Amino acid sequence: MTALIAVSLTAGTTNAAKGKSPQIKLVNTGMIGSASEKYSRTIARHLYRFIPGKPKITVQSIVGAGGIKATNFAYNAMPRNGLNILLPPDTLVLSRALWPKAVKYNPSHFSWIGSVSAANRVFALREDTNLKTAKDIIGKKLVIGYTNRGSMSYIIPKLMRYIVKTEIKLVAELKTARKTISEMEKKTHVGAAFDWLTWNTIVPHWFKKTGNFAIPLVQVGYFRDPLLKKLPMLHEITNKQDHSLVKLVSTPGAIGYSLLLPPRAPKGALKALRSAFDKMIKDKQFIGDIRKQRLRLLPTSGLKVQKIVGDAVKTISAGHKARLRSIIFAK
Repeated sequence: MTALIAVSLTAGTTNAAKGKSPQIKLVNTGMIGSASEKYSRTIARHLYRFIPGKPKITVQSIVGAGGIKATNFAYNAMPRNGLNILLPPDTLVLSRALWPKAVKYNPSHFSWIGSVSAANRVFALREDTNLKTAKDIIGKKLVIGYTNRGSMSYIIPKLMRYIVKTEIKLVAELKTARKTISEMEKKTHVGAAFDWLTWNTIVPHWFKKTGNFAIPLVQVGYFRDPLLKKLPMLHEITNKQDHSLVKLVSTPGAIGYSLLLPPRAPKGALKALRSAFDKMIKDKQFIGDIRKQRLRLLPTSGLKVQKIVGDAVKTISAGHKARLRSIIFAK
């Protein structure tokens, strides 16, 4: 029997009786061609090799409401047999604070398998603004581009307008990061906030030491990006009283491109999948595929992601959530 015993004895036995090998379904929240979708398919090509029984992994996208739709599904309706996994939006903790009525899940109740890559957001400005450091932007008037009002490209500049005391004006929604960056090049606006993977995938030449078109000024995340060791974190240029807000907005950076199981999934499944994940991220074939896809590999263990998410859910007060909502949704 080629059943996935460590992951789901019941499902494996049932499938074996029908003459079928068990399969794993990996759900992601990205559109075709998005980083989320690319990571999902790359993981599917490799993770199965390290799982007992080597089950085939199929990928499905559930798009909508900034990933809330898929995350609600995973929490409330996804089968809890160890054979169904979600690559969630990295904003799932933040979304619970900003849209509490739409969110039907508790992030700390998921079982986190691991994160393939952290995803710090980087606030960058055109070089011709002559603003060279994060402190230079204090009190300055800046026209910033963004994709949509639920995105980190909107949330970060909106928060910075209040806690960094910068006169930021957000221009009309530009739908995609590529379009936003293209308009930045046309000088429609002076900057934006995207993860470092996005910047380096679309316009890597902008950040060369010679002839650079843009300058990264601040990063938002739990940990400093190893490629941006000298770039200040947002909490380093803000007052201590605002650090709780920054911490909440920084959770996407720590979650990054993660995998999780729905609540109350079998403990054996979690153990087997965490073990498989830890082996995969060290595997030469997987690393080579990641590089071929021009993706990043900055992994975090499932235990560490679980702790970060759990701490954020416990320690961020209702008052801080309310204050963040008032800032982000203010006109």
